[in-house]
Amino acid sequence: MFSIGLPNAGYAASLFRAVAAVVEEATFRVTGDSMGLVSMDPSHVSLVDFELQKWAGEFRADGETRMTIDLRELLRFLRRAGRGESITLEYDEGERMLSILLEDPAGSRARRYQLKTLEWESEPITMPSLSFTALVTISSDALWDAVEDAGLVADYLDIAIRPDAVIFSAKGDLGAAEDRLSIGSPMVHGIEADEEASARYSRSYLEKIVGSARELSDAVTIELSPNMPLRLTFSILGGKLLYLIAPRVE
Repeated sequence: MFSIGLPNAGYAASLFRAVAAVVEEATFRVTGDSMGLVSMDPSHVSLVDFELQKWAGEFRADGETRMTIDLRELLRFLRRAGRGESITLEYDEGERMLSILLEDPAGSRARRYQLKTLEWESEPITMPSLSFTALVTISSDALWDAVEDAGLVADYLDIAIRPDAVIFSAKGDLGAAEDRLSIGSPMVHGIEADEEASARYSRSYLEKIVGSARELSDAVTIELSPNMPLRLTFSILGGKLLYLIAPRVE
């Protein structure tokens, strides 16, 4: 069994939405120190690496436990959370039952829901070891704007990191879109690139991932090499949230 308490149910919902951007059924590994997972979407285009450490809340666990949840169903319950409510997740491995307790700040109201968990069949995967030739850290909203701008004309997004700028672009039958963020812009927090590196990625995957993760972090680190997976790292309170997206090859 384990129990995880977090002071903000809304923040917990955002965490699970960020994972659900990649997978609908998620198998979490829970210990007394952390809760996390590394999981890939069924098409093997995107991957999420998530971890929440014990100092983000209250963790109690009897050893290591694995729990598989239908995130769509969990988020239905979490949408019932009110402003300022805390959340406690309690899991009974024998019954395969997750209890969700929502409490108001005064402790005068408590609501409990139960969600049947799923059997997990596949073995956990590990994050692949990759090296990248270019890195840029920008505001999450700036990346979201670039993804949305590309959607006006195409279903992909080209990302080019140069020593002095990062350029997002797309071109389709109806026109073209380009977002250029130069070093020195308040939206650019840092660039590491000796020369230009660029690659193309599916806009639909970026839209799901960035649309969810930007609720949790004001900044995102983008790492890439030509025709290699894109790595997006969002700084979150009490843990890590990292994604890989395979390049789009025409």
